[in-house]
Amino acid sequence: MNPSPEELYARKWKIFAVMMIGWSMSLIDISIVNIAIPELQRDLVTDTDSITWVINAYNITFAVVLVAMGRLADQFGRKRFFLIGMALFTLGSALCALAQSVEALVFFRVIQGLGAGTLAPLGFAITVLVFPPEMRGRALAMIAVVALVSTSLGPVIGAAILEVADWEWIFLVNVPFGVLGILLALRVWPETFDLSAVGRRVDLLGMALLGLAVFSLTFALAEANSRGWDDALILFLLQGSFLFALAFYFSQRLGKAPMIPPGLMSNRQFTGANTAMVLFGAGAFGTLFLLSLTFQNLWGYDQWEAALAILPVPVMGMIVWPFIARGADTRPPRALAVPALLSMVAGCIWFSFVPSTSETWWDYLIMLPGLMMIGAGIGTVFPAINVGAMGAVSGPQLGVASGVVNTARQLGAALGIALLVATVITASNETLGYAIEDIQDANDTAELPPELVTGITMRKFTDYVGQSTGRFDPGPGFDDVIARETAGAARDAFGWGFRMAALAILLAVPFARRMTRPPAEARAADAAAMA
Repeated sequence: MNPSPEELYARKWKIFAVMMIGWSMSLIDISIVNIAIPELQRDLVTDTDSITWVINAYNITFAVVLVAMGRLADQFGRKRFFLIGMALFTLGSALCALAQSVEALVFFRVIQGLGAGTLAPLGFAITVLVFPPEMRGRALAMIAVVALVSTSLGPVIGAAILEVADWEWIFLVNVPFGVLGILLALRVWPETFDLSAVGRRVDLLGMALLGLAVFSLTFALAEANSRGWDDALILFLLQGSFLFALAFYFSQRLGKAPMIPPGLMSNRQFTGANTAMVLFGAGAFGTLFLLSLTFQNLWGYDQWEAALAILPVPVMGMIVWPFIARGADTRPPRALAVPALLSMVAGCIWFSFVPSTSETWWDYLIMLPGLMMIGAGIGTVFPAINVGAMGAVSGPQLGVASGVVNTARQLGAALGIALLVATVITASNETLGYAIEDIQDANDTAELPPELVTGITMRKFTDYVGQSTGRFDPGPGFDDVIARETAGAARDAFGWGFRMAALAILLAVPFARRMTRPPAEARAADAAAMA
């Protein structure tokens, strides 16, 4: 038996605060480890391909279980699944800190990702459940800003920890917060269910098919750039993801107890919001990833400087939130999303003309407007899409709808990072070719051995694209010409990556335009239908 709405509304801020502990922890850990990868690689004595699975294992597991856990939480109790998720995440964090090998660390990150994937779909569902109708739009906007700030602050928190402690503390810091979240949930959370789903047969076939489709796609995207897009395994997984997704679709259309209700699949606003989330997520997360690479590899910032350089993005997200929250419940979500999407497109285009080197703070200030437009765009679009998606569904569908929205975001992130890295790699092959031609022309005067010139050129270029462990100082003279030309080639390659991100975000606009009904209008329509 569920508690009364009045009881939930009375406890809303306590329940929301506890939920945000788990929600923010799960999202911070998507990005906090990125900053520690070089130190992990040195300490665990492993290669780049192996250490990247510390990130991939968490992200893939996180994405695979989202929808299934959202549906199971609806059926068997949201408080119960919050406690399970927090326990798994906290245990996984403690085990990660104790790992003595990269293989053990990857396995423990799977446990951590399983806990995060259990926690994440509860965020939207609990928010819609515990806030009264007139506050839901604002609350959904708030949780989206928490997500943006958590994801963006991950590198900053990671860099701060690494300044004063070893990499193990990146994981150990989760343990006390996890224990606190469990204790508070036991004290303040009432148990809630989707009463229409209680006692129904669990759609194990649908969960398995969707999990296999998401796993195949995310695994292929994570490995495609290192193995090559024409690799047999990558092609097999991409084909498999399509076939599993097709089988899942028919299982939901024809099954007797589908995991995703038919009304949700035919809800035009909900499907439009999730498609927009995939495309925007690809551009947004891909952009955040490229920003980190640009500051560290191209401009030579250290981890701490790069984390601080990206700080305007979450700061702008927090600045725009009060304005978004004010109109989230009454304005059509597309009225907020479309201008913000275009703002972020402009920000990505602005940043695509980033200077090849950073000699003074003036170079950073030139790029600051681009960062501010990107931050304002992300800080507006994520809440608008969340409101558009969750405002289009009713109570019995909250858990599974929340899982779908989170899965769309995770798939977008995986797709965006893989696509933008592939774009930078492909563009760098072209831009480096032009740079080599200019360097060879300059060598007519220097008359150095061609083999030496080629060696210095390739060595310096690897600095700018992040394929070396230490920066090479070529010194003055002709070597300085090589440094200037290779920096320009790398800058042009990163520029094409930002333009590809802008294109993905622009493609989200037509789908965002489907989000026409604000939550207040949706509630009025539901009330009229029940009258």
